[in-house]
Amino acid sequence: MSNESYKMKNLVEITAIVTESTDFYSIKDKIVAKMLEVVHPAKACVNLFYENDYNNAYLVCSSTLEHVPGIFPASDRKGAKIDFDTYSQYIHDAVEQKKVIYVENVFEDDRAINERDLAKDEGYLGRIVFPLMVDGKVVGFMTCFLTKDDYVTEEDINFIASIASLLSLSIEITNKNNSVQSLIDKFRVAISYINDATKKLYQNKSITEFLENLSKQACNITNSRESLIILDEHDNFQKMMSCYNKDENKTNLYPIKNKILSNESLGGFVNDIKSENAIKVDSYIYYKLQDKDKIIGCIVCANSKNYTNDDLNILRILASQVSVAMQLYEYNDQEVKHKVLEKELNILNKQQQLIMDKGKMEFNSEKELYFYHRPAKVVGGDFYYAMDLDEKHVVFIVADVMGHGIVSNYVVAMIKGAFKVLCHQYESTSEILTNLNKILYDEFDKMGVFTTCLVGIINTEHNIITVSNAGHYSPIIVTKKGDIVKNNNCNKGIPIGVMQDASYDENSFSIVNYSMLCMYTDGVLEIKNDSKEEYGIARLEEFLKNNYTLNQEVIVENLKSDLQEFSSKDYFEDDILVVMLKDI
Repeated sequence: MSNESYKMKNLVEITAIVTESTDFYSIKDKIVAKMLEVVHPAKACVNLFYENDYNNAYLVCSSTLEHVPGIFPASDRKGAKIDFDTYSQYIHDAVEQKKVIYVENVFEDDRAINERDLAKDEGYLGRIVFPLMVDGKVVGFMTCFLTKDDYVTEEDINFIASIASLLSLSIEITNKNNSVQSLIDKFRVAISYINDATKKLYQNKSITEFLENLSKQACNITNSRESLIILDEHDNFQKMMSCYNKDENKTNLYPIKNKILSNESLGGFVNDIKSENAIKVDSYIYYKLQDKDKIIGCIVCANSKNYTNDDLNILRILASQVSVAMQLYEYNDQEVKHKVLEKELNILNKQQQLIMDKGKMEFNSEKELYFYHRPAKVVGGDFYYAMDLDEKHVVFIVADVMGHGIVSNYVVAMIKGAFKVLCHQYESTSEILTNLNKILYDEFDKMGVFTTCLVGIINTEHNIITVSNAGHYSPIIVTKKGDIVKNNNCNKGIPIGVMQDASYDENSFSIVNYSMLCMYTDGVLEIKNDSKEEYGIARLEEFLKNNYTLNQEVIVENLKSDLQEFSSKDYFEDDILVVMLKDI
């Protein structure tokens, strides 16, 4: 094979590596190594700038230079923080001018005078700098090192520039994937905090403390400097106001609340406004509080650097949960209704358990589906369902509805109904999940709820599984030797009910050599011991490694014991759902 053919082969392979991964840090060294197989630079390394900060360049290579492993551990994803001023002038020129710069001899070029000691230690003579560009901005640079015996042609430089473009693409993909994950994490933190605040409201009956806590939370999750919650007179409540300001004790928002409430839209945001009458508001975001069709107040936050639609989505969910919490507070004074409701919920719980029990199945002579479910309350928000599509395919869904009680049961019923219909209309998990979101979005939006979920289709003849993910945890995979498989590329999309036009990827892989795939909800991870330490993914992985060869009933009993021993409790605050696809 000619060198040009070899280059093309490696370029194709590198392109495949980039397009199939959402994590730049896990593939960067592989890309550089494949590049160096077909061009003559002795070594190469990559530096990144984070958040448009050009004062520091983070060295993210783990093995290309001899002295690098001594500077920072290989597991440090962000890399070694290095003052960019310490780099040679020609590297600054490459970054500022956004162009490739080749210094053939660092000992003769005045722009490289401050790296000559390094060149002697590392044994290189020349160096080439390739800027890494994303959306017209330099996000980092790759440098290639040449010894006196190395050489590069113009074609080699063009080839390396192509690799630099692919590295830039991988960085862009990773950033977008991290943004989605950051949004999902924000949702989880916000809902967890609201649930805790609602529980305190129910127990302590202090609406004032409840609003104070939530005004602070609204400020934090939208990266604002101040926030204001206004509650109009309504049923059992008098007119109330709660404000929080990170800089002062008073709010700058109250004078503009009438302007905000007069807007026809339920929510919105404005960036870069001009303050008038000495009111210190440069930007604001708001969402109104509703009880049925009546506006009963609003949440307003101000002075973030830049509000986005993601912030508005988060504030919308917060506003919806505040309204629900106030309703629950009112219900607290109606004990008779609670007793009637409890009877109804007991019936619903039995119905939900019967639905899920049908998902226990042996679908061939090698594999079975089994689950353990323990709702925190009478009715839980965790849901699992599986059914046969045909003689060779089984489809399943694992969902975690943000909330508990009768509302979550209603949501579960909608998910199950829509899921059963879609499974017979579409053949792929990505289409099922995308259309599930389209069908349920309007209803979820009105209720102020969302759900994470996994949808999977198992080819029972060839033991191949295809999975799509809507903001849920990736499955834990255990091999037949008891090893945990990392990076299974179960790409996370946006949870169901958050964005109307969300679409989802799918990932297929063989499960022949895997003894178990374990799907789960956050309830098992967030169980805490007396030291407020969470059970977490690491402990769940260790439990599975020690129990994966046992039969299903023993695994469940051992899990119950392990959770009780860890927490010293018989009762848990959140639903627990663990679904196992395992060897028989």
